[in-house]
Amino acid sequence: MTTHQIELSDPKNSVKILSGFLSEVLEGELVPFEVDNAMQLAGEEAIVNIFKHGYKGSEGPVIVKCTIEHGRVTLIIQDEAPFFNPLSLPPPDVDAALEDRKIGGLGVYLIRSLMDDVRYEQTEKGNCLIMEKAYSS
Repeated sequence: MTTHQIELSDPKNSVKILSGFLSEVLEGELVPFEVDNAMQLAGEEAIVNIFKHGYKGSEGPVIVKCTIEHGRVTLIIQDEAPFFNPLSLPPPDVDAALEDRKIGGLGVYLIRSLMDDVRYEQTEKGNCLIMEKAYSS
């Protein structure tokens, strides 16, 4: 098992730093492009939501762990923002006409559609989102 970790805190640069971190780790472990891309999109969405909604645009600690084992990538994102389970949000009505949809609200839907498994855990200090995607070697 290979685990890599990075800590983020700056809402302005975290997406760029996360992208570089994931690119280096996933390419280095020869993870297929499609899985790399899915992890990048899901990770970016989770980080943006943490800083926008959890930390209200301010700085705050976010720890990202990426584990690769037996053809499976696991991305664990922990923060110290107020407790919130994003998986408790109702799914958006993606079949509704565009003019009937509210703006936003597709982030968790995107994460769920990209990943094989998504779980939430409340921690002592905040939140933990666990996202997994399998691939064939």
